[in-house]
Amino acid sequence: FFKVFPPSRCDLMDPIVFLDYRCHPPSGGNATALVTAFCSASPILAVGNTSSQIVFFGDEGVADSSAVVNTDSLPAALEWKPATKALAVGLEDGRVELISYKEGSATTISANTTIHSSKITFMIWSPNGSRLVTGDMSGICCVWKASAHGLSPSVQYKKPSALTCACFTNGSRGLTPAFFFGSESGTVSYADDLGHCTDVQSLSSCIDCLMFYEGKSRLVIVTRSLLMTQIQVNEDGRVTPVMKVKLSVAGDASSRGVREVCWAGPGLMAAACGENMVRFWDLAKDENYVLTLSSAGLKRSERAVSIAFNPLQRYIAVGTRDGTVAMWKFVGDYVSDTKEKAKNATAAEDWIALPTVGMASAVVNITWGPGQGVLAAGGEYGCVMLSETILHRHLNEGAAAIQVNSDSVMVETSAGNKSNVGCGINVKGLVVDDMHLVVWNGKEAQCYGIENEDGECTQKSDFPSSARSIALRKDTLFMATDNRLLITNLQGVQRMSVSFTEAEGLPTLLDLNGNFLAVTTDTGTIKLFDVSRKEPKPLGSSGSFVDSMTNESLGVIRAISVNADGTRLSILSDRIHGQLKIRDPDSRLHVYDADRDIVDSYDFKPTGRVPVSAFWDSKEPKLLGCETRLSSGAGSATKSGGEAKEESKDDLVGLIAEPKNPVERVHASASSVPVEIITMFVDADHGIKLQDSFPLEKPMEALVGINVPRLYFVGREGGEDDPGAKSTGVNMPTLASTVMRDFVGLEDVETTTKQALLDFSYNLTIGNMDEAYRAVKLIKNVGVWENMANMCVKTKRLDVAEVCLGNMGHARGAAAVREAKKEPEVEAAIAAVAIQLGLLDDAIRLYKECGRYDLLNKLYQGQGEWEKSIEIANNEDRIHLKTTHHQYAKYLESIGDTAGAIRNFERADTYKTEVPRMLFDQQRIDDLEDYIFQGNDTELLKWWAGYCESLGHFEKARRYYSRAGDDLSLVRVACHNREMTTAAEIVKDSQSKSAAYHLARQLEAMGEVQEAISFFSQSGCYNHAIRLSKAYGLDSELMSFALKSRPSSMIDCAQYFEQKGEYEKAVQLYQKGGDQSKALSLCFRVGKEGKHGDAMFDVLQGLAEDIGGEDGDASSMSAADLERCADFFISNGQHAKAVELLYKKGKKYDYAIDLCNDHKVTITEEMAEGLTPPKTDDAVDQERRNETLKRLAKACKKQGNYHLACKKYTQAGDRLKAMKCLLKSGDTKNIIFYAKQSRNTEIFILSANYLQSLDWHNDSEIMKNIITFYTKAKAFEQLASFYDACSQVEIDEYRDYEKALGALKEASKNIAKATTARATTIAANLQSRIYVLDKFVNARKSMKSDPSTAEQICLGLLNQPGTEVEESIRVGDCYALLIEYYHNAKLYQEAFDLMEQMRDRGIILNPYLEKDMMEDIYVGLGKPLPANFDGKGTGRGSPVGSEDEIDDEIDDEIGEELDESIADSDEEESSRK
Repeated sequence: FFKVFPPSRCDLMDPIVFLDYRCHPPSGGNATALVTAFCSASPILAVGNTSSQIVFFGDEGVADSSAVVNTDSLPAALEWKPATKALAVGLEDGRVELISYKEGSATTISANTTIHSSKITFMIWSPNGSRLVTGDMSGICCVWKASAHGLSPSVQYKKPSALTCACFTNGSRGLTPAFFFGSESGTVSYADDLGHCTDVQSLSSCIDCLMFYEGKSRLVIVTRSLLMTQIQVNEDGRVTPVMKVKLSVAGDASSRGVREVCWAGPGLMAAACGENMVRFWDLAKDENYVLTLSSAGLKRSERAVSIAFNPLQRYIAVGTRDGTVAMWKFVGDYVSDTKEKAKNATAAEDWIALPTVGMASAVVNITWGPGQGVLAAGGEYGCVMLSETILHRHLNEGAAAIQVNSDSVMVETSAGNKSNVGCGINVKGLVVDDMHLVVWNGKEAQCYGIENEDGECTQKSDFPSSARSIALRKDTLFMATDNRLLITNLQGVQRMSVSFTEAEGLPTLLDLNGNFLAVTTDTGTIKLFDVSRKEPKPLGSSGSFVDSMTNESLGVIRAISVNADGTRLSILSDRIHGQLKIRDPDSRLHVYDADRDIVDSYDFKPTGRVPVSAFWDSKEPKLLGCETRLSSGAGSATKSGGEAKEESKDDLVGLIAEPKNPVERVHASASSVPVEIITMFVDADHGIKLQDSFPLEKPMEALVGINVPRLYFVGREGGEDDPGAKSTGVNMPTLASTVMRDFVGLEDVETTTKQALLDFSYNLTIGNMDEAYRAVKLIKNVGVWENMANMCVKTKRLDVAEVCLGNMGHARGAAAVREAKKEPEVEAAIAAVAIQLGLLDDAIRLYKECGRYDLLNKLYQGQGEWEKSIEIANNEDRIHLKTTHHQYAKYLESIGDTAGAIRNFERADTYKTEVPRMLFDQQRIDDLEDYIFQGNDTELLKWWAGYCESLGHFEKARRYYSRAGDDLSLVRVACHNREMTTAAEIVKDSQSKSAAYHLARQLEAMGEVQEAISFFSQSGCYNHAIRLSKAYGLDSELMSFALKSRPSSMIDCAQYFEQKGEYEKAVQLYQKGGDQSKALSLCFRVGKEGKHGDAMFDVLQGLAEDIGGEDGDASSMSAADLERCADFFISNGQHAKAVELLYKKGKKYDYAIDLCNDHKVTITEEMAEGLTPPKTDDAVDQERRNETLKRLAKACKKQGNYHLACKKYTQAGDRLKAMKCLLKSGDTKNIIFYAKQSRNTEIFILSANYLQSLDWHNDSEIMKNIITFYTKAKAFEQLASFYDACSQVEIDEYRDYEKALGALKEASKNIAKATTARATTIAANLQSRIYVLDKFVNARKSMKSDPSTAEQICLGLLNQPGTEVEESIRVGDCYALLIEYYHNAKLYQEAFDLMEQMRDRGIILNPYLEKDMMEDIYVGLGKPLPANFDGKGTGRGSPVGSEDEIDDEIDDEIGEELDESIADSDEEESSRK
């Protein structure tokens, strides 16, 4: 029983057979398979069943009856030690055993019953096989050390609940492996074999699954409550939660959990959750999707209960509850490095369903074996093994062998004789030559002799052999076995052997071509041998399958082929992805060059393909044939690889020819066919060069080999469409062949010609046309020259094409070459040659390459492919779209398709002439009239009306003229028939000017002058109306027509009226006609003569208003006329208009400004802008402009418009005067802004001086600006003065001597920076005042703490001679301080004496002393109160008025200072002038 998976569906290298074997235990019966495990070192299946047995099976399901292990308890877990044949067994009673298996025996190395006492729940080996971790139902986790003596417990951990699962981390390859394990209580622990164990995660439900995502170093946890948690694992074992996701699973999954989970790719998890689908979670892209079981052809009632993934073939297998095994193959693109970003995540479309296999019971466990696909499915009725077998094929120069099914081979000799060989073994490899056939299965090899007469095969020998690969040369066999290359005879008797070192690896693949043998190993070592002698002779040293630049491995070798001289080896390889070691076919074809010891590569990825087989020619060492198929992601490759495909067009498409044989037709679209055959030349100088490419079409299925001049393939007898094959159900494979492109018609040429053609093809491929021509120049075969001419089209060699066509005797083609040289594009010229040679597809391709869609359009037209022609014109050649439709219409006309011709004439927009011509030629006048009437085209209607008019059919003509809206023609027909009234009505209704003009001309001819003038006016031809009015003296109407006419007519009429003495009308028309000077001259002349005095004055005034108004135009006026008009405005008191006329029309800015000054014309903002001359780059003009601006600013200042004056001074560049004007405006906000923007020292000082005139002591912002401006101007003396003023304000207003002292100190600091002559004197004065003020402040502070000292200080200040004290402080404050002290001390006499001193010094008492205190003093001395407490005095410290009076005085002082500063600046300006 077997299933055949067709290669076109599976996208594999060869047809595949899956054999179904029932695994019967030696004891018989159908014991339920509880647990299964495949050995990673060899295809050995261990099955633990309900009979308490461990049974070992081979890859064909045969039990090893001598190696059955009986246990005391049911097996609970099986786990093979990595890369060995040692099996760890865990039983339900807690027993842990290690069993060593060899064929025919199974030995228990060690057994332990002391660690675990309950059922073993999991067993996992560390990646290096040095440690085993086990867990049980009682919560014990044990780490075991593995050695040659078995297992010994290293460390154990106890948890409170049953353990469920475990996994190792990515750092587990060392001597102290780290791992995670989970429990039923939801705890996840991190541990190693050194006794370290830490709980890293505590979840709310049982841990069902632990998996380590190596790509991102994350632990993936799935709990019974369907919660998926990812935690990041650092190198030191510390973990960080990353995300938690609630899984959406139908049914009762929350009760049974999600235990059947496996990796299905890098970061891709797959799970069988008891549903009718398989769930996938792509952790790398955070995506999820499902595969329904129905996609594999299963019923909707099926439920997935077990799952396993095979990384070698990328198969995923699912076992169902109803006993079915469904399989899918992954055909998407894996990303091995998580840092590399794929365009899209994996999806359900990346999985292709394979045929299903039925079993007798539910598939409760399923597992894949090592190597080529071997699948074991266990259930209630035992275990079934599915073993995959590839249908092999081999071609030798004398014969070919094709595997028909698992145990039969078809052999076909060069004479065409066929023979079917039943081998009796499952064939896993075969090799053939002209005399022998050898087949093998890894355990046994068989040799058959081939009879040359009829091709019958007879078995000659049968011998045991574990060879991985065998090569055959005459009577010698070369076999790759273990670490040796065995050389035996056909009976398997060893003659000699070649050993391989451990570093070189184990030989795995052999290939022989003639006298040369190639061997590759599992480590990528390459060895070549010359086997023409008795002993193999190595050809040079060993090579390596590595990148020559990086020295990194290029992958795992899966197929090799050596060339005819043993210098090159073609290699097909697989790429390895991630920790699962998923094998993905490499899109590159590798060629190892033994002479250079490097590997060259050609990548088919841009075309969306992968190579699946490659074969060298048996004689030509440079010729290589390769079969390629659509890559795994064929759909996506076609979509996303478009740009790459275009980039490789020169390599793949540019060398493709198209032979005449349709079966061998070459397709230019490399990624559009499932299977494509590519031939190429390989040499050291040019690398790998593609020579030809064509699709493999049915009934041919796969490439077998190459033998010039033919390529050989596996085919099917009768083909898939053969009715006989369908009726019998037999469609046997056969050997088919096709002739290479360059040998079409030359299949049986002699060896010399064959070699010449090969040289020709080689040089043509590498682009050496001269050498290609020399290779075949002596050949007289026309077919060769025709092939070369065809290739010249591909290689775009016009010169060689001319020679080829000459040798062919193709005169027309030679003429085409000469004509083609005129085209500017090489491709267009070559396309013209291709057309002459009949290579129309190539011509189309070339026209598209060079973008000459116009020529492609003509080509399609010449072929009669009008739909393609119109499509090209519509999409690419729109400039010729109408031309194409026109030509198509002409074609349709020629074949009698009038309706189609009319449609295309309309699309070409030539129907107005072509359709009438065509229908006239066909004498279909009535149809033409109907077409015109229904089309309602204006031009055709007019044409048909004119045609009817020419025939005298006036009524019909009127009807069609009316339908076309041709009023002129209607009036013309009416006038022709003398129907003037009708014509006038038509003009009135239509308002057509042309019709009105025609009627006016007719009426003029008839002498109807008044009516003619009216219609001339209606038509807008006022010159004719004027002409008739002047001729017939109709002056009243003449004026109205003149005002509507053009300027020249207005001037003409003005002259007419001037001659007649109607000056008012003449002036008006001169002015309207644009002759302003003439109008003014006439006004002045008539006014001077005294004629029409008052009337002309009014006209002149109106004229002047028009000129000076907004709509006036004085560009044509002379300067004299302009001045005369201005004088006119002035004399009539309209100075503003005079000014406006001067600056707007005459640009006389200075004159206008003087006029404003003399006549006090208010200068507005708009007028000021008009009086501003335009900017210029000329220095002299710019200086003149600045002077004008200053005059304008001065005029504005004189009128009190300070803001406008400031603006104009600024435009003139005189910022100082601008600021002075702004100061006079009192606009504080703009003054501050202007000062900040100007950044000028004098402006800063002026601004600060102005700001001091304001209420700065109550506005902190003004005070801040004063300080800032003085500081920026470096006016330290003024700043010191300001701080001094601040000090006085603090004393006078607030009696705050502390702040006053601070202000004086600031003043002292700033005066120290000043460099003026007065600075030293001012500084000394300030220091003196600071000294006094400081002593007084100290006295006030110490009055309470040390009154005697304060008293001495105050008395000293009062008795100090000079004016320093009075200049520094208010003396009354010092007296008040002492009097208050004496009053408090009851020293009334001393207090009274001081009061008397105050009166003597003229200090008023009330502002300083409280009335109650003075009364106490008088009462204390027993003196009567005087009638008046106040005294009179003028001392320095005496308040001389109220606070408002003081403020007014300060403001007056600052204002006077500011005025003085401004006056000084004005005097300086005047002196400069």
